[in-house]
Amino acid sequence: MPAAKGRQFQIVLTSVSPNTAIAGCQTKSVSWAGEPIDITSDDDSGYRTLLDGAGTESLDISFDGVTKDTTMRTRGFNSGGTTQYSDFKIVFPNGDSITGTFNLTSYEENGTHNDAVKFSATLQSSGQWTATIS
Repeated sequence: MPAAKGRQFQIVLTSVSPNTAIAGCQTKSVSWAGEPIDITSDDDSGYRTLLDGAGTESLDISFDGVTKDTTMRTRGFNSGGTTQYSDFKIVFPNGDSITGTFNLTSYEENGTHNDAVKFSATLQSSGQWTATIS
């Protein structure tokens, strides 16, 4: 894959037609983690042995930027409401994508005297996701 512009890496909402990138995003991060299963026993001569394949896989997404609408604020400050959404989609510059159900686990807005109001948010996968990789 050739080098690409960071703004081409987007987190979009599929519930907004057409798929609309979250307004104001400036930085985005997606990380995968696979919790290993340790099967070390006395037979392994003191060396750790891990079972092939992850015991638990997780996908975390974090993003931040300049507040330009209330879409994320509405979700973040929805007291007592849902925190689980299936309309987030990660789109990579080459067209690859990841979709699934994600829990909004944190949302923050901040502002300094002489700067724009900014936000940050974190999503964590809930269940299996679908990666479309070319």
